[in-house]
Amino acid sequence: MIEIVEYKDEYAKELSNIIIKNMYEINIKDHGKKVIDRISQHFTEFEIKKNFPSRTKCLVALENNKVVGTASIDKYRGDETGTKFILLTVFVKIEEHNKGIGKKLIEAIEDFARNIGCKELVIPASVYACEFYRKFGFDYLDGKKIQNEDKEYILVKKY
Repeated sequence: MIEIVEYKDEYAKELSNIIIKNMYEINIKDHGKKVIDRISQHFTEFEIKKNFPSRTKCLVALENNKVVGTASIDKYRGDETGTKFILLTVFVKIEEHNKGIGKKLIEAIEDFARNIGCKELVIPASVYACEFYRKFGFDYLDGKKIQNEDKEYILVKKY
């Protein structure tokens, strides 16, 4: 059974392993090694412990008390309305892909977002993840499928 809980520092090491493994085995195909080398530096155990607690909400998926995934939400930089948020660091242990864990994480984040008055949720997504987010009603920013400098697509969902 999957349990969605709030982030604790005790999860940081396993989260780091899950995130970095996903980056080097899946995201590297879309982004290339140079980009992954740069981005993965933000997901060491130390960096996770430093940054995740300050996010608006960081959730962790546990299966039998073992970390199997994560998703976070934070305020969107530059938004003065307080109603625009960004979905960050959505990763599931590779061996657990396609088992509904990501779905549970997204549903929990969206419930939280609606409860705090979110009107717009933005997600920078790899090519690999775009269709996953589109299943939840996210669409490309301004309806245009355009990659940014990190080879990500920006998807948005309005509430």
